[in-house]
Amino acid sequence: MNYDVLVTFRTKTPIFVISALLLAACGSSHPARTSASTTTSQVTTTSTSTSTTTTSAPSGPAPAVASLNYVKTISSPSLLANITYPELGGMASNSIQSNINTAIKIAVRGYITSFESQLGEQSGLSPSGGSGSEQSQISGSFTTEFKDAKYVSFRFLITSYAAGAASPTTTVPTLTFDLATGQQMTLSSLFANQSYLTTLSNLSRGQLQSTLGSAANVNQIDGGTQPVPSNFADWNLTNKGLELSFSQGQVAAVASGVVKIVIPYADLSGIAKNPGPLVSR
Repeated sequence: MNYDVLVTFRTKTPIFVISALLLAACGSSHPARTSASTTTSQVTTTSTSTSTTTTSAPSGPAPAVASLNYVKTISSPSLLANITYPELGGMASNSIQSNINTAIKIAVRGYITSFESQLGEQSGLSPSGGSGSEQSQISGSFTTEFKDAKYVSFRFLITSYAAGAASPTTTVPTLTFDLATGQQMTLSSLFANQSYLTTLSNLSRGQLQSTLGSAANVNQIDGGTQPVPSNFADWNLTNKGLELSFSQGQVAAVASGVVKIVIPYADLSGIAKNPGPLVSR
């Protein structure tokens, strides 16, 4: 039996409900195997359609950002999920605002569903969810990396632990929206052509070596920054440049945790789409 609860209290600062997961800075998860099927119930909120609109809203003030909690418990496999996520308010277009908020909720549910799938697919751990009362857990918080009248960009920190695993795993999915259309932006939409992947690969390697210092491993950095979209899937707009986040173990040892760098907009001016968010600072 599953129970979905949307906690509607609002806070100004994102929170982790499962604080114990944040104490683990390293390791990888090996989710549990289960033979029981999981039935997912609907969250107790009403959402509008996620159909894409091509109508642009007039420019206005930057939207307000509130914090909500998505809580989900599953009996088999034993799983507790609690992710703090953003909700926009105060936009001129109610329909665009609603579409963005719905897209955010869908993304958060996707993070949980993906972890559920891993628990069902992996073998080697206790199907009952670990020893004793141990429970698989996934928790998350977000930060607003950028917000103005045109764009908003969120970065999540998602920590998942499969009961019986040695330690949790941390990932950093991101969401960026065009506030005029309500569309979620892709990395490729920021650039004039596909050469951006090679440029990001080259620029990020130099910055990562500098950021990691003595912990830098050239082979691992090069492997995690090959010019393919999946290596640069976690990105954000910021006031200073394009922020790239690399999940635990992608470009450095697992003990290094999540690694983040910022590439100045000036370094991307030659390949950025104009007009576009990389040149309209």
